[in-house]
Amino acid sequence: MIGMMLIGVFVAMPVVMTPPTVAERLDEVRRRFDLPALAGFAMKGGEIIAIEAVGVRARGEEDLVSVDDRWHLGSCGKAMSATVLDQLVARGDLAWDTTIGEVFGDVDEVLPAWHDVTLRRLVQHRSGLPEDRMEHLIAMRTMADGTPLSVQRLELVRLVLAEPPVESDGSKMRYSNFGYAIAAAMAERRTGRDWESLCRELLFDPLEMSGVDFGAPGSMESIDQPRGHRGGVPIPPSRFADNPLAISAAGTIHATMTDWSKFLAAHLDAARGEPGPFDAERLQALQRPPAGGDYASGWMVLRRGWAPGPILMHNGTNTLWFAVVWMSPARDWVMAAITNEGGPKAAQACDAAIGILMDELRRLKQAEASPPPEKIETGSDSK
Repeated sequence: MIGMMLIGVFVAMPVVMTPPTVAERLDEVRRRFDLPALAGFAMKGGEIIAIEAVGVRARGEEDLVSVDDRWHLGSCGKAMSATVLDQLVARGDLAWDTTIGEVFGDVDEVLPAWHDVTLRRLVQHRSGLPEDRMEHLIAMRTMADGTPLSVQRLELVRLVLAEPPVESDGSKMRYSNFGYAIAAAMAERRTGRDWESLCRELLFDPLEMSGVDFGAPGSMESIDQPRGHRGGVPIPPSRFADNPLAISAAGTIHATMTDWSKFLAAHLDAARGEPGPFDAERLQALQRPPAGGDYASGWMVLRRGWAPGPILMHNGTNTLWFAVVWMSPARDWVMAAITNEGGPKAAQACDAAIGILMDELRRLKQAEASPPPEKIETGSDSK
């Protein structure tokens, strides 16, 4: 008998590589740019489809960040301030053509050249104010503890508007935090209420934003929230860890990512003409820049090849944090990223994070567009 030799045949199975998760990709960016923490979320149709936070609350410490932590939004809060002002306009406390002279005409230090500047021009950075003067910010920061914020803001009005405007016709956009501070001071004088209370009544409470406040988040006693960093050093949440509260309306808000998403969803609904918590036409007006401009009221309005139609964008930093948001109404997308350090590398890292979140939205779109797998007939009667 001739024996039969069996030859084993080895079939190489393809190796399936699992793609990195959003968290893993964000952490790679965080490490590459040497940041303490990086966080972000993506929304589709007003719903969060991805949300992650990686890194530590303070460099040199072990406390990890979480998606429930509070993050400083910087000037991304300007869109919130414009929305609060619009609610005051809607109920008649102010009008968009209310002038500085109508509210502060009795303040001796306010030069007559400012009297015709309107509330709308203040929030569109077309008031004639120059870039912020550091000496005015220092004066606000060094005011005595316990000085009411309304008093501080009126003092800022006196300091800033005692100097003539750069131009008086509103023809140029000059970015100025003082414009939003003066707009808030106008609101306080007309209502007799402090700006922070107005924000809670007209924006935070209606949107159920419970994890939002002003100034640096967290406590001095423990690292219970992320801390901003300057030069790689964590800064405890004191008055030196943020801009003066006299310019709260310009950007001292901190919030959880979920609370920020509630506000962004309201603006996304309005931009798409869909029903939401606020009148869509009113928010759309805040999203439209003046003719020939690209800055609306708390929003940059841009065009990019990855989305049809206008895109709403803003970034913000108090030099210890960096935040950025991109919104495409046509795609029904929102992407936001934040880090607890400032500077150029923070901006670059957040841009990279936006790209990762955009990839996730594209992946979701592709998955939704792919047909379901065909059913394979096996001949089995089993159910």
